[in-house]
Amino acid sequence: MIVAGRSLYTRLVMRVGIVLTISSAVLLIAIWISTQLAANEAYDRILSGSALQIAENTWYQNGAVNVDVPLAAFSMLTAGDQVFYVVIDPDGRTVAGDPDFKPEIPWNKLEDGPLLQDGAYLDTPVRMAIIGRRMPVAGEHPWAVIVLAQTNNARMSFAKSVGTRALLVILAMGVLTLIAAMFTLYQALSPLKKIEAAIRERDLNDLSPLSITVPVETHALVSSINAFMQRLAVHRATMRRVIGDAAHQLRTPVTALISQMELLSAQHDEEGRRHHLDRLRTRTRHLGALVNQLINHAMVQHRSDTAALESIDLAQLVRQEMADMLSHQERLLDLAMEAPEQPCLIMGDAISLREAIKNVLGNALQYGAASFLHVQLERKETQIELRIVDDGPGIPEADWERIRKPFSPRSGERMGASLGLSIVEEVMRAHGGQLRFGYSGAGSFMVVLSFPAQPDEAA
Repeated sequence: MIVAGRSLYTRLVMRVGIVLTISSAVLLIAIWISTQLAANEAYDRILSGSALQIAENTWYQNGAVNVDVPLAAFSMLTAGDQVFYVVIDPDGRTVAGDPDFKPEIPWNKLEDGPLLQDGAYLDTPVRMAIIGRRMPVAGEHPWAVIVLAQTNNARMSFAKSVGTRALLVILAMGVLTLIAAMFTLYQALSPLKKIEAAIRERDLNDLSPLSITVPVETHALVSSINAFMQRLAVHRATMRRVIGDAAHQLRTPVTALISQMELLSAQHDEEGRRHHLDRLRTRTRHLGALVNQLINHAMVQHRSDTAALESIDLAQLVRQEMADMLSHQERLLDLAMEAPEQPCLIMGDAISLREAIKNVLGNALQYGAASFLHVQLERKETQIELRIVDDGPGIPEADWERIRKPFSPRSGERMGASLGLSIVEEVMRAHGGQLRFGYSGAGSFMVVLSFPAQPDEAA
């Protein structure tokens, strides 16, 4: 039973959507981080520049540090932020600015130039620029220190604004990309609909291969469908042939049987009735044999494509068939079987092989062997040969090819047509073997079945 699962198109769209979502999230995080870095760098440069302007207007005179804070130093800073500054002399006294703003001064790093670090003032996060200006005084710290701090509102607002715009752009591009991907996937899957339409529009009796141009990715699918239809066509042709053969071959004997029954019912003479009864019995026996052959022929044709091959000891199989068939024989025959001591292994279907061997042995017993029947099994390199030899009249060489075909007329004065050897031919073809006819060195007629040996047995 076929269960309809989730649409392939839906699966692909969902996977593309997931990939786009993850990619957008990663891109947004990268933009946010890079925006933060860019905003911090830009605002840090402005903050350092403003602190340097204050430092440039700081000097030492009359034993004291003096400072003239220019207004331009504050005008460069963002108006939306709070600004704090303090100027400390080498003794740690506040010269200018907010006397309560006393950040920790890294005295040993002032030589490195402007220092930028985060801090807090009045419970508010700030970014500070610390600059030391050397004063002409003696002491452990000959520095006048300028500390300029600014709250982070402007830089956070800038980063948020840029991040929001980037988010909108990414969302818009993601939606457009998803729509384009949906359309592309729909177009990419259209060959599947083309294949579906080609199969749906076909006549029920049309099992010819699909002849359409498909992408490389679906070529294997179409090839599998074509191979399946070819096998189905072969099976249907076989079925039609079997039905046609049965209808054709059964029509004549059934008609003859009905005629004999009508003649029997119209016959009042005892001798005539006995004659018609004998003919009726003969016709019935022939009809039964024909029906059995038709069934066996159909079975062999079916199993040639469906039966799984297994390792079989051909010698053991032949012994079993000979024992079954010869147990019903009343006449005295010179019987013999020659086979190697080790198993003669082949890959085959035991049921079909039994049918083939039974037909060959049956023909030899019924129409051939007058006084002897010998079976010889011999291994020849990669082949195993089964020879059935008898002292009967054999089959004329001119008929060797004709009798391989189904319903070939019987030779001599025998009535009807035969399927026996055509069944054998079918079995040998299915097993990669060969059916041959010939004569032994003593001039006796023989039927030869040649099988490919099992690989390890051939070695």
